[in-house]
Amino acid sequence: MRKLKITIPADAALILDTLNKNGHEAYIVGGCVRDSILGRIPQDWDITTSALPEETKALFDRTFDTGIQHGTITVVLHKENYEVTTYRVDGKYADCRHPDAVSFTKNLTEDLLRRDFTMNAIAYHPAEGFRDPFHGQEDIAAKTIRGVGDPALRFQEDALRMLRCVRFAAQLGFAIEPETWAALCANTALIQKISVERIREELEKLWLSPFQEKMPLLWESGLLAQIDPTLSARLIAHSQRILDELSACPKNALLRWCIVLQDYTPAEAKAFLKGLKFDNHTLRRVCLLLEYLPKDVPTEAYPLRKLVSIIGEEATEQLLLLQSILRPASPHRESKALFAKILADGNCLTLKTLEVSGKDLMEIGAPRGKELGSLLGTLLEMVLQEPEKNTKEILTEQARSLLKEKNLQ
Repeated sequence: MRKLKITIPADAALILDTLNKNGHEAYIVGGCVRDSILGRIPQDWDITTSALPEETKALFDRTFDTGIQHGTITVVLHKENYEVTTYRVDGKYADCRHPDAVSFTKNLTEDLLRRDFTMNAIAYHPAEGFRDPFHGQEDIAAKTIRGVGDPALRFQEDALRMLRCVRFAAQLGFAIEPETWAALCANTALIQKISVERIREELEKLWLSPFQEKMPLLWESGLLAQIDPTLSARLIAHSQRILDELSACPKNALLRWCIVLQDYTPAEAKAFLKGLKFDNHTLRRVCLLLEYLPKDVPTEAYPLRKLVSIIGEEATEQLLLLQSILRPASPHRESKALFAKILADGNCLTLKTLEVSGKDLMEIGAPRGKELGSLLGTLLEMVLQEPEKNTKEILTEQARSLLKEKNLQ
């Protein structure tokens, strides 16, 4: 047993102590134990206990039911949430994701047996140390991901575990133990039973992971081909180049999706992103960047200002960054320097920074509706070409002239 001691947040320790004083076993468990052993900062502190959900709820002032049918309630202390789950044994998993039913147990080892990987099946108590019946600490020390018990059964219970397995390898730099890898490869078709939202979340975490050399496990296993055969084929064809490009990209999910989907047309990308139920902002932005990616960003002032007025400052910055990675021979350096100068000079790039508003134009006789929008667009085009003309006096005079030409004033 390792001598390591885990520093537990005071509120999590209080929950353990409260449960213990009332005759129940309680341990922190899962990812928080794994991350603590690895020297990482846990995101959540989950607790497993012999207490039934009703017994746990009776001991704390603020709780709410998270998944009470599966034994989980949330205890709220100082505005922080702590999931507390009763030791349980899972029944069959008809949907390959959630147990149809659970039965509670007083045996911690039975509870740990239902978990996915040995590194996540370790319990810890400050007074008792580690409870590690499946030798998860040894696997962590060996940088190995191993299924608890029969790995094929673990994947058949919850098919999302296959994606989590690959993602953990890329996040932690761990190898997948051979029997676990064989079980994963044999069960890839089950991933089709998992919701696209959960698949999207796992893929995104994978693209953001630091150990890019582990990412090919996703397509080498056949798992990605079950999710999207086209993406799998394209990543296989350009594997090393894409891994190098991901490594050069900042840790930004949207930009990394652009790199992964770089060989897609905007229409193909739109269909793919819709299929995984992406939010509208991400969908539109990825498709926009893929549309402009093959084109050189202008190196002359007016065309660059025009581009920025169309796609926006943030998208222009993202486009230049992607071109520096994916098209290093493009004139992105010159464009970036000019873009910085345009911003530093405070050039007007949108209607928001135009020195006249729609209200100003209506005060000099411009009609509402399309004519007003068209007039504002004409004035913006003028200052995109000649930034020095972005003054209220010049723009008002120009507007009067245009209105007179159209007999609208």
